[in-house]
Amino acid sequence: MKGLKNIALIVLVTLAYTGYGQQYTAKAYEFYQAQQFDSAKVWLDSAVVSNERFNSQTWQLRGLVYRKLESPENSTYRDISIESFVQARNVDSTDKYKEKIDGYLYNTIIRYYNDAVTSMNEGDLDGSELAYSAYKNKYKKYIDAGFDFKTNDIEYYNALGGNYLKMVAELTGEEKAKMVAKGVHYYEIVLEYDPNQFMPNFNVGIMYYNQGADLIMNMDPLTPIEDVPAIEARAQEGFQKALPYLQHANKLDPSRTDVIEAITGCYYGLWGSENEDYIKYQTMLDERNLPGLLEKISADPENKTVLKELIRIYSTTLKDEAQYKKYSEILNKLED
Repeated sequence: MKGLKNIALIVLVTLAYTGYGQQYTAKAYEFYQAQQFDSAKVWLDSAVVSNERFNSQTWQLRGLVYRKLESPENSTYRDISIESFVQARNVDSTDKYKEKIDGYLYNTIIRYYNDAVTSMNEGDLDGSELAYSAYKNKYKKYIDAGFDFKTNDIEYYNALGGNYLKMVAELTGEEKAKMVAKGVHYYEIVLEYDPNQFMPNFNVGIMYYNQGADLIMNMDPLTPIEDVPAIEARAQEGFQKALPYLQHANKLDPSRTDVIEAITGCYYGLWGSENEDYIKYQTMLDERNLPGLLEKISADPENKTVLKELIRIYSTTLKDEAQYKKYSEILNKLED
């Protein structure tokens, strides 16, 4: 997931249990030091139903042990770990261990963020979003209720929307439409925070544009004539939705030729080649592409695809009668 990475856990454990009346906890600590966490868990579960439940360090150690035992099979252990740290904080009436407990909570809750990253990298996008939501909710509940997640959300939902966009390219039909809707949804979250983000504007515009283009390009040749207008109307709806996003992306980065190409395609799909807006953007696109086309034809004078494109340009947008005749004659000779 580009731009996102797992956050390392830093845990410093300095506990000692030698006080009178802490037999369960002291025994659990011996097993903890020996890395026998299952045994430590048994003693700690006994400790928290005894008088030792009033000791903050008992709950701290219990949180650490359950965190060590957490696994896919024991996924609830993370919640027990968090609950233990919260209880450790509750019984720490003098705030003696506040900084340490806060660190334990942060290092445990950050695991939800790391799960979100891992799940996204593995293609489990629903699981990723659930983990990220859990991370935010628990962070606000247990660490900082007033924390502003704007920067985090922009980074995360940009990445999530981008991953849905990748999935769209491999799907068809209703499943593809569902993925487009999800991708748009997450990009819209980013744009609510910052409407001047280039990539969400561009990608949402491209998704809507591709929806329209797919309907036209993949129309079954045997489609009944009476069904064609409805299909074309759906395609045009995609182009209409795409335009505001693409036009804003163009304002944000006028240098992007791919944006201009998509805008051109939208206007062509909506109103055809005679439309003034289409001609405007097609001319702009041809001006940018012409130098590259001339280089290609210079390197390969018999490239029919490039010749046809040059003929179109010199006869429509960048009209030049001499150049038009020149390349038309070359093409005619090759096709004779």
